[in-house]
Amino acid sequence: MKAFLKTRTFIAICIAAVMLLCMMVLDTAAHGHMTIFENIAGTLITPVQNFCSTVLKYGGNLVRAYTDYEELEAENAKLKNELASAAQLIRDAEGYANENKSLKAMLGIAEEHADFEFATCLVVGSDQNGYSHTLTLNKGSADGLKKKDLVMTADGVVGYINELGLTWSKVTTVLDSSCEIGAIVTRTQDVGVLDWDYALSEQGLLKLAYLNTGVVLNSGDAVETSGVGGVFPKGVLLGRVRELKTESHGISQYAVLEPAVNVDAVSTVFVITNFESES
Repeated sequence: MKAFLKTRTFIAICIAAVMLLCMMVLDTAAHGHMTIFENIAGTLITPVQNFCSTVLKYGGNLVRAYTDYEELEAENAKLKNELASAAQLIRDAEGYANENKSLKAMLGIAEEHADFEFATCLVVGSDQNGYSHTLTLNKGSADGLKKKDLVMTADGVVGYINELGLTWSKVTTVLDSSCEIGAIVTRTQDVGVLDWDYALSEQGLLKLAYLNTGVVLNSGDAVETSGVGGVFPKGVLLGRVRELKTESHGISQYAVLEPAVNVDAVSTVFVITNFESES
């Protein structure tokens, strides 16, 4: 260290520092500006002031950003609540509309079939596997339902109760392989039996079997329950004739029917628990 203090480099630095100091003093004296000490202090303090100003400015922006974020978060929560409320109102409106539709359907059935006593049920399940086509309802024997009770909508027959518990029941639909219902063509009074055909069932169609060979039907003819035997009530629409065909054995004919009800789309049904039999 002592050797460095004696070097030419150190001496040159000292001379330069003294000259710079003298120039600053002369400049201050000539222009009447601040003293050299004030100048040095200003030189040292200015960067600190700039730093503090930047920090304060950034801090202010940060506070404003945080405040804006809180306001946006509160507004977002408010909008979410309003959206949830609107969605609930829509669901309520849909529920009221469905209930109103069901009540109108009940009124229509009651007016057309004054002797019917029925229970309104919701479809809570379904099973389709080629041969089986059933629906599960949310009511059972505790609600007055019985086996063979006809199940329908305002449009026509869905099927009939084939299995039930206290609070549930299963419906054999018109597309099920075990479904057999006596039927009659409204216009001609020709009778037959709603039978099952695999190929037609796969297309969502019905088969009205055991029609005499001389029967002549028109496309669109209505086919209803016949009420024969007193198991099912008479006069509930099963479907409409699409075409008339002859069986492969040639002894009888059958009609292909468009079902009155799309059983895969029903959500509410009416189970006929009592009616006046005509047999």
